[in-house]
Parts: sequence; structure tokens; C-alpha cells
Amino acid sequence: MNRPNDQYIQVKGHRIRYWSQGDEGSTVLLLHGISCSVLEWEHNIAALAQHHRVIAIDLLGCGLSDKPLDADYDMQAQARFVFDVMDAMGLTSAHIVGNSMGGCIAMECAAMKPERVNSLVISAPAGIGHDTLFNFRLASLPVLGELLTKPSMFGLGMIWKLAFHDKSFVTRALVAEKVALAKLPNAQAVFLKTLRGFVNWGGFIEAPRRAFLGRIQNIKCPSLVIWGQQDQFLPVSHVQVLKPLLPHAQYELIDHCGHVPMTEITDRFNQMTVSFLSQQAA
Repeated sequence: MNRPNDQYIQVKGHRIRYWSQGDEGSTVLLLHGISCSVLEWEHNIAALAQHHRVIAIDLLGCGLSDKPLDADYDMQAQARFVFDVMDAMGLTSAHIVGNSMGGCIAMECAAMKPERVNSLVISAPAGIGHDTLFNFRLASLPVLGELLTKPSMFGLGMIWKLAFHDKSFVTRALVAEKVALAKLPNAQAVFLKTLRGFVNWGGFIEAPRRAFLGRIQNIKCPSLVIWGQQDQFLPVSHVQVLKPLLPHAQYELIDHCGHVPMTEITDRFNQMTVSFLSQQAA
């Protein structure tokens, strides 16, 4: 599969990598999860670009984008930065598709500036329920987190196997690419700073989680929520917390699927997303 060419744009003095494909219809912005990159969307961007202008970005601190240690990496700050990226690209509004942390940021965007978010497609958004992966809770601890998250084929291979229901997706090539990104200067430090902003030993920190839930209950834009039944990072039970807050959303709970449905059930994810977005254009 041919990947789009890496492109870069200066945003608030920071160099941000992005992929862009398609020039038909409305704009769709793709937001990845914590410590990930545009690579998470390589199986989706071409299918979506048949109907839309699709832009995937490496969030500040992630992928090949700049990783300033003094930046604020909480979810509201990242949402503000997404709007800065949109401004730099001349985008007044977009449909936003986000996975995990990217789903959380997408919802922060919709709550913050609803006039700029046409619709949401969010898969396994972070910060809804209290529970998260034991490995992340351990990584939130001082010193131990630095040791546990030192990039290695073994460590990242183990984490990515937990991300999938079907472990055959976790090839040596996939893990090697994750390790290469994780070894970039400041990548580990930014990951830990981001994680520790909303996760501690007990799971998602209660005060910021409650504040987040309070903000997203005002989201009114059309929304599609996709969640893998076998998600070990963010349990599918979190949907029961989200439903009363987003009662108007469509919910798709997918069996035999883990934390990254855009990769594990690519064709179905693409079909659901294209169908949902076409409803918004009708």
C-alpha cells in the first residue's frame, strides 16, 4: 500500500508533519492516539479520500512533529493546537476522526468550538471511564515509568499485542517502526508528560476526567462512536458512561476487535465512516 508523502507545515513556531489525500467534498481530519502518528491511518486515508479531502496530522509531541518539552500536552491544549493547525491550513471547519487520545481531543474540539467541527467519528476515546491498561498505570509512576517505557522491540511489541485482538497484526516491521519513532529525541519524555497529565496508579485521574465529561455533554454535532469489544486499553464498558452524555450518537460495538479498529477491521471501519460522513452531506 502506497503511503502519502510526508508534508510539513509551521504552526505556532513548530514543525508539524501531515499527510493529505483527496480533493473532493468536505475536509476530514484524522487524529491518532498517544505516542502514535499518521501511520495509524495508512489503511484508511485512501478509502476516505475517494469522497473527501483527508488530512492526517502528527500531533504536537508525536511522530515526526516537533516535541518541545516545555509545551502543554493536556487534552484542551492539544485541541487548541488542532485549531491552530486548521488555521495554518486555511480550514474553517472539518469532520474529525479520532482514536483513543485522538478521540478525546476530537471531543474537546467539538466542545470548545462547535462551529468548527462538522461531525465526530471517535473510536475508543480516552478519558471516559476510570479504568485503563495496567501498563499505563505503571508508566505513570516516577522513575519506574522511565524504565518501563524505554523503547525496545520487546516492550513495544508487548504493548501492541495488547492493542489487537488478532495478534497476527503485530509484525516485526510494525514494531520496528514504532520503536524508531519512540527513540526520537524527547519522544519518551513527551509521552510520559502527556500520560501523567491524566493517568495515575489508579487509572484516569478523577478530577480532570469529571471535568472532561462535563464539557463533552454539551456536544451536539452528529457523532459516531466505534469500540472494539475486546479492547484491553479502554474497556468497552466505558460506552455506558458515554451514552448518557452523547445520547444522539450512533454506537457501533465490534466483536473480535481490540483498541485500533481502523487497523484491525479496516474495511468495516472505512465503510462505517464513509457511510456516516455521507449522511452528514445529505
